[in-house]
Amino acid sequence: MRSKKLTTPDSDLAAWCAALAAPMVTDKIPPGWFTTKQLAKKLGKPRSSVQRDVFAAVDAGRCEVKSFRVCVGAFARATPHYRLK
Repeated sequence: MRSKKLTTPDSDLAAWCAALAAPMVTDKIPPGWFTTKQLAKKLGKPRSSVQRDVFAAVDAGRCEVKSFRVCVGAFARATPHYRLK
């Protein structure tokens, strides 16, 4: 059985193609915000230890967390960043 071909143009097709072909939108990260990976590199500690300490600092109210969209491979992902209060 053969599939039927579309003979009439889809009115939304051009809009979808334009939206999907648009470049990824990433956020500009202000100075003072760091990921746990960046903090681990700066402090010379394992990432898991830094992550545990940062989570404790957030719970205690000593630092704050905010997600920024960053390019990870071929995708833009929301990545948590931390800064001291």
